[in-house]
Amino acid sequence: MSENLKTILRICSRASDQSEYYDLGDFQLLIGAGDINESRVIDSAFALINENKQETIRALSEHKDALFLYKQLVNQVIVLKPVTRNLTNAEEGRSRATDRGVDFPSVELQYCCRSKTGALLLHWSSYTANFLLAWMNIDLGTNSLSQYLWHIETQNVKRFLPEGRPLEVKRLYQALDLIAINALYSYPRGLANIKIGKNGFSRIGQLIFRCTLEQDIQVVAINDPFIPADYMVYLIKYNSTHGRFKGEFSTIKGKLFVNRNKINVHNEKDSSNIPWSEVGAEYIVESTGVFTTIAKCRSHLHAGAKKVIIAASSVDAPMFVMGVNEDKYRENQTIILATSYTTNALASLAKVVHEKFGIIEGLITTIHSYTAAQKTVDESSNKNWRNGRGATQNIIPLSTGDAKAVGKIIPDLNGKLTGIYFHVPTPSVSATDLTVLLNKGAKYEEVCAAIKEVAKGSLKGILGYTDDQVISTDFIGDTHSLIFDATAVISLNDNFVKLISWYDNEYGYSNRVVELIKYITKKDLEK
Repeated sequence: MSENLKTILRICSRASDQSEYYDLGDFQLLIGAGDINESRVIDSAFALINENKQETIRALSEHKDALFLYKQLVNQVIVLKPVTRNLTNAEEGRSRATDRGVDFPSVELQYCCRSKTGALLLHWSSYTANFLLAWMNIDLGTNSLSQYLWHIETQNVKRFLPEGRPLEVKRLYQALDLIAINALYSYPRGLANIKIGKNGFSRIGQLIFRCTLEQDIQVVAINDPFIPADYMVYLIKYNSTHGRFKGEFSTIKGKLFVNRNKINVHNEKDSSNIPWSEVGAEYIVESTGVFTTIAKCRSHLHAGAKKVIIAASSVDAPMFVMGVNEDKYRENQTIILATSYTTNALASLAKVVHEKFGIIEGLITTIHSYTAAQKTVDESSNKNWRNGRGATQNIIPLSTGDAKAVGKIIPDLNGKLTGIYFHVPTPSVSATDLTVLLNKGAKYEEVCAAIKEVAKGSLKGILGYTDDQVISTDFIGDTHSLIFDATAVISLNDNFVKLISWYDNEYGYSNRVVELIKYITKKDLEK
């Protein structure tokens, strides 16, 4: 590559072949030119960006100059998926332009240099009507990837459908299929361009979906064999415990539109038939409660997924809890477990207490809200007779594996903890009683101070702390994994303490699942 071109592009001198990263500068838009050879180099570099697969890049990039320029561009260039369709000669003949337009969408680009904002507009024009089909506003002054999403004007579409001719309606549906759920084809290494697929839209699946919307993470597809798209809208909007979810929801021809963003809906019973690769879903949240082993979850990988995160219990998948052992995650682990609600809550507190004072042994009692798996009135339950009794009438004791799971996550505590559940007639928010024998004696105030310090520091947002006179409903919708209640602690002596904490067993857990996905994505990108 000529030194003149390097100077124009502000590219540093060639780094060593072992160097991984380069710095091009602050370009938002780059247009390259030069002699024939330089043009070929630039063209090859952009082709590599379009490919966006490291193994292919290594295989195809025999030209060192092209690879060098690619490494300069990869952290600066945004490539959007096209909205195009090739027509056959017959189709093209039938779709000739008229005074009223053609029956495929046209694209318009608007840019305001003063505000540094751009607008991409997709217009529908046919014999019956002309209207705005979709739009995208881009602020070149921000790095937010969430702006690279097509917003479908669903009301315009719905007004057109009963008026349009059959062929026009058919073409409109084809046009909607052309509009990518996630408009980004490739983008510099970053967390915001995460494409999530969801298998299962049960109660926890719905709340995890809410959290993805709140954390600006895009779900590109949802699969549930028993829930159609219109029912999904209802389940997203209304929740008796967590309230109505604000947003714009609609369905068109079996597709779900949330805040005008399109989400594919599938109703496959066989997970290997879910077209994850077609919709670009890389990270799959498995929340059916059916596919809970590594063997069963491999079907998602065969369907094109990159990673599977199980939001349930599993006997063989490696477990990770944010704030506790997420650093143990390795890029070659393709199927992982986000643990259960209670394990997710307990692990953070157990870690803090053990690191500060040492846990010799302990008992865990969980006062847990009833779940959808229980019965509202007495009914048969072959697996556990007690669990068949009416959930709204009784306090129901059950065995649990959460204490043992904490021991697997924190190896020093393996075999030192055991526990029991009591299901109680409340819809959400549970409490834990962690009673432990400490190796290092400490006053009640010292224990509270140590937990408070970590809650404000390294585990901020994961472990909460309160010294208010609170009750369970005060924590509905709380996003912490666990909130330590300093006013409910009692101690027999300096070595024997009872620690009480609260947690929203649904919402806190759902937030950690989304954060775990963001964490492993970051690690995968770094690799």
